[in-house]
Amino acid sequence: MEATRTTAPAAPGETRTCDVLVIGGGPGGAATATFLARHGLAVVIVEKDAHPRFHIGESLLPHSLPILGALGVLDQVREIGVWKAGAEFISEDGQKETIFEFSRALLGGPPHAFQVLRSEFDKLLFDHAVAAGALALENTTATILSLDDHGAIVQTRSGDNQLIDWRARFLVDASGRSTVTANMLDQKRPDAGNTSAAIFGHFHGVPRADGQRSGNIRIYLTDPGWMWQIPLRDGITSIGLVAPREHLEQRSGGIEAFFAAHCLRHPHIEKIIAGAERAGPLRSTGNFSYRAASAAGTAHIKVGDAYGFIDPIFSTGVHLALTSAQEAAQAIAAILAKPQIRAARLGAYHRKTERRLNYVSWMIYKIHDPAFRNLMIYPRNVLGIEQAIISLLAGDFRWDPRIRMRVALFKLIHYMVRPSTPAREPVIVG
Repeated sequence: MEATRTTAPAAPGETRTCDVLVIGGGPGGAATATFLARHGLAVVIVEKDAHPRFHIGESLLPHSLPILGALGVLDQVREIGVWKAGAEFISEDGQKETIFEFSRALLGGPPHAFQVLRSEFDKLLFDHAVAAGALALENTTATILSLDDHGAIVQTRSGDNQLIDWRARFLVDASGRSTVTANMLDQKRPDAGNTSAAIFGHFHGVPRADGQRSGNIRIYLTDPGWMWQIPLRDGITSIGLVAPREHLEQRSGGIEAFFAAHCLRHPHIEKIIAGAERAGPLRSTGNFSYRAASAAGTAHIKVGDAYGFIDPIFSTGVHLALTSAQEAAQAIAAILAKPQIRAARLGAYHRKTERRLNYVSWMIYKIHDPAFRNLMIYPRNVLGIEQAIISLLAGDFRWDPRIRMRVALFKLIHYMVRPSTPAREPVIVG
């Protein structure tokens, strides 16, 4: 049963009804709205900003491509994207570069993905939701007035202060890190396993590799934390650092000085950043990782970051959002057509969403661990373990024993070599 929550209403406005109201116009919200509109449902999508707007998380995963195909936007994404054939990890001293090519994934799948400017990508998906029949409200805030077993009443306030009270049969929270329903229901919990924060920005003049590697994401392991390099269109490169929050809290100056100092911690970053020109301001964000107690309630469902967010080292954010959007839309459409299956469908949605996050989380928790880093920098394909890790990096989160058993074996090897792994010294396993 949904916990009944009510907030004090603002001045009365117009009252309207819809089948589903979606809070948040990012990839998760837009994709959910598109799928629901195709089911013939009346969908309203509310976005507090206006597209295009800046957002981080520019690296897509191969297993997102079938979902983009199902949405009908894959060709448009291809037009705005940079071809991404794999992911590269670079050791702390810069002496070893390891390339994980998606074409080598254990069970096949799309052999590439794309890097995208999120301002373009998000607008594309948002406009596509409108074309599918969703009513879109931009520059509009949403306040949940009530949320119970029967649905939700959400008050929207436009930029010109027009108030509308929406009575929705179902609510989709795709509000991202704003976590609207998790905050409202007191469900949000910080992830004790990862307390990272980040500083990032866009740059011109960053050199790229030749050939097919030119579009790869590059992950530089630093002490502490790690840095990303993502090639985007029009000569733009996204560069950011992720480090334990306590490390960033030690800074005495602004984020620009701190970012510049951290770039000196890796010889490759120091070199490529020296001749680069920043395209826009540096940005920072803290309190990176969290999770809600539940991915769904009787009359609402959380999509993407509205349920949980983890360190972005494996570029899972957009993929998790698109995957949960597709599954959420299927569950909602089925529930509204056949209410008696509500509990079963929402329970299944929560379990699948939670399992995916748990599956990826272990790898992310270990990114600061020297033994784990060495296994990533010096991989060996014994029994297909490296290919299984590539499958994970490609976003293949299926519950397939051929992948899961090899990932479990990778974990076992990690625990076996960890006690004998000196900090910051390479160990080759296999």
